[in-house]
Amino acid sequence: MGEGMKKLFDIQGTAVPQFLVMFVFVMLGMYTGVLGTDVLSTIALLLAMGGLLFEIGNRIPVFNKWVGGGSMLAMMVPSYMVYRGWIPQPYVDAVANFYDGISFQTMFICFLMAGSLLIIDSKALVRSVTRYIPTILAGVAGAAVFGVIGGVVMGYTPADLICNYVLPIMGGGNGAGAVPMSQIFEQVTGMGKDSYYAKAIAILTFANILCIVFGALLNGLGKQMPKLTGDGSTLMRDTSKTISGDKKAELPKATLKDCGNGFLWVGAIYAAACLIGPVFPKICGAQIHEYAWFVLLLVILNVTGAVPLSVRAGIKTVTDMFTRHWAGVVFAGIGIALTDFAEFVSVINIDTLIICLATVIGAILATALAGYVFGFYPIDAAITAGLCMANRGGGGDVVVLGAANRMELMSYAAISSRIGGAIVLVIASVVFGILY
Repeated sequence: MGEGMKKLFDIQGTAVPQFLVMFVFVMLGMYTGVLGTDVLSTIALLLAMGGLLFEIGNRIPVFNKWVGGGSMLAMMVPSYMVYRGWIPQPYVDAVANFYDGISFQTMFICFLMAGSLLIIDSKALVRSVTRYIPTILAGVAGAAVFGVIGGVVMGYTPADLICNYVLPIMGGGNGAGAVPMSQIFEQVTGMGKDSYYAKAIAILTFANILCIVFGALLNGLGKQMPKLTGDGSTLMRDTSKTISGDKKAELPKATLKDCGNGFLWVGAIYAAACLIGPVFPKICGAQIHEYAWFVLLLVILNVTGAVPLSVRAGIKTVTDMFTRHWAGVVFAGIGIALTDFAEFVSVINIDTLIICLATVIGAILATALAGYVFGFYPIDAAITAGLCMANRGGGGDVVVLGAANRMELMSYAAISSRIGGAIVLVIASVVFGILY
């Protein structure tokens, strides 16, 4: 049987009959209450539910190319099931604890960042990062211009649009964006942070939906116009004989020992990032997120060659396992633990749609243009420097990149959400002071 036919008859690498038998056992266990709420049982639940939905979503014509496919279905169906009460509460709590409490999401994102940043050729990495920050700033400017134009048409003032729409959308998500931004708002203006945050998170949630949809649309556009994009794992394009793209380092075949050592290296680097954060002063009252320091450390380790190639190979192998075979765990976990279906519905109105749409489109166009000027593929620059600035941070990065089929660009998405988000917080402190 050919490789294509084999994939047609399996789900996440498991033969369909075998998968369905295991799916039935897990679902029966959940609905009878005998399935545990321990880590193994929770992973089995997410693999069964999310894996099936992920596979179905990727096989639905049109939906799989333009609306996010497997990642969207695996996220939204469990979210709706929680909303309707179709998943027993003990298992909702177990997933929330696994994904957000003990934070499987943190491990997943850290491995994605390490697995991509540590395999890029060091010279190409330095070139791409130094060009990437200006691309992010262009996206913020484009979002502001388009957002203000769209909102003024609806009768809003430029100050209201920039402070309550553009800055929250481009601020790096929720925990590292909307939360500290609301605190900065209170400190600078003297007005209450709670009301600001309530509106900011609603706007941000709506923009995140648009980012997911646009991620899928840009992926479809790239298939129709391949000259505008790379291979899904490359941001820099070959612009001359002396400037190469995101060339990958030559890695040996990973052993089990290398994979095990990869967990220690990634964990230790993340621990170092957590230690660095409190040492440095806050910027306008906001603590720089540990992901930003994690990315910086990975860049330094790559450039200095401090991480052995065998360990890099191990980290890349673990990352491949997460992205290729644990997609159900990732997206079903986001749907159950982090996505409030009612919240999605509550922010839907025509004004919010037009303003958020204009803001996100401005970010896309500006980063695509600036990215091209700085030597990036326009579509990939728009997804990472544009959409991953306008979504809901780390969790939003995962879903947007999943919808765009560009998971291997997570390191750039992290730069957008964390370093770019930190820059926006500084901008917000200045803008709040001027406009209020």
